[in-house]
Amino acid sequence: MLLVTKAPPWPCMLSSVSSGSYFLSLSQARNMTAWLPSQDEPLPSSNCAIRVGDKVSYDICRPDHSVLTLQLPVTASVREVMAALAKEDSWTKGQVLVKVNSAGDAIGLQPEARGVATSLGLNERLFVVNPQEVHELTPHPEQLGPTVGSAEGLDLVSAKDLAGQLTDHDWNLFNSIHQVELIHYVLGPQHLRDVTTANLERFMRRFNELQYWVATELCLCAVPGPRAQLLRKFIKLAAHLKEQKNLNSFFAVMFGLSNSAISRLARTWERLPHKVRKLYSALERLLDPSWNHRVYRLALTKLSPPIIPFMPLLLKDMTFIHEGNHTLVENLINFEKMRMMARAVRMLHHCRSHSNVPLSPLRSRVSHLHEDSQAVRISTCSEQSLSTRSPASTWAYVQQLKVIDNQRELSRLSRELEP
Repeated sequence: MLLVTKAPPWPCMLSSVSSGSYFLSLSQARNMTAWLPSQDEPLPSSNCAIRVGDKVSYDICRPDHSVLTLQLPVTASVREVMAALAKEDSWTKGQVLVKVNSAGDAIGLQPEARGVATSLGLNERLFVVNPQEVHELTPHPEQLGPTVGSAEGLDLVSAKDLAGQLTDHDWNLFNSIHQVELIHYVLGPQHLRDVTTANLERFMRRFNELQYWVATELCLCAVPGPRAQLLRKFIKLAAHLKEQKNLNSFFAVMFGLSNSAISRLARTWERLPHKVRKLYSALERLLDPSWNHRVYRLALTKLSPPIIPFMPLLLKDMTFIHEGNHTLVENLINFEKMRMMARAVRMLHHCRSHSNVPLSPLRSRVSHLHEDSQAVRISTCSEQSLSTRSPASTWAYVQQLKVIDNQRELSRLSRELEP
């Protein structure tokens, strides 16, 4: 399983170059306009974008799981969060701010850390607690995920319709990312003032959410027959996401299907028709990591925008460029490194260069998201299925997915299904 995290450094050294066109002196750089653009610059169709000056919700839990919600700047530091809490009934006297995941692991946050609300991982929550009580913290009940699956509701939506709804939602998130966020993320946003990578972090969290959603729904489907049908739907969902050029969610769904808690369900996989298993094998080829994901990279070059690319790989490329090449060489700025970073960032612009063209083939959905429409027959990979769930309810569902992200819990559920 792939979780979106920063990749370790990988040597990507440049050849020896002494030309002035590749290196820029520090004095020259100081006299030039900043090479990082402002995040206040407008983005096309980015009405859901989080800007540097925006305020966001900070949900702060106490050890007893009571919650206080504050509206603070997205770039607020931990020290500023604690100062705001101190005004609310003296919450923070001698206390510290920590983040706790669904497994109960707690990590203390440094006072200088910024943007902690938007950088939380999947199912992570902020807690304020006395230092000696950190080891006694337990996750908030909402962090544990659902106990009942959504298989019955998913059965009412065709795989193609579901893929379209996911793609529409993902496109809104993807289109809200400012290109400079990629650079800030690689450099380390916690060390930069007055910048935010909130939109990028939200998009990456969505990737993790989707892969755990697939594993969660399958592990919560107790009956073998419906579970095999659900597995079949997820495979077809991946195929439709690929067709709609939503490669980020395609990878997320495929990684969810390859989760150890799902791949071990041998009796469930055996129930799949031969044609569906053959389709899954074909889709798996795009995930081949050999030769630096050569299969995926070749496939990407053959696609025309709009495209939602596999974001973790793009960020890994940028991390390798940054960590594998010196920024300064003999007190000169390595301008070739900046060019390499710029080429990677331009991929984002290329993928969004025709954003006015809807990715989803369901052209009329966006204008009818909040209207109930009559059931229509929609083609899936190999069959016709009847979609009886309204677009509005499906849209609400895909925006608020509830997942179990504790791998130990998923493995336990899997063993209960097939010992």
